[in-house]
Amino acid sequence: MYFASRMPCAECGAVVERADAAAHVCDPERWRDFQLLTMSATVAGFDTDLQEYLAGKEGRFEAWLAARDVRRTA
Repeated sequence: MYFASRMPCAECGAVVERADAAAHVCDPERWRDFQLLTMSATVAGFDTDLQEYLAGKEGRFEAWLAARDVRRTA
């Protein structure tokens, strides 16, 4: 629970005093971890989205075209 005098940084998630918010500098490692955490649902859904795309008409064509190009360059 946050107190009225504290708030989470929107970029790194660190709890900072409201009075010090303007001077807050995000730690690069904390920023990276927080950004990955906020993107976790998107990252987790990538495989499913890719499989669905490749199962569709356009995806099957793209897969065929890629395989053809690989055979031509090999």
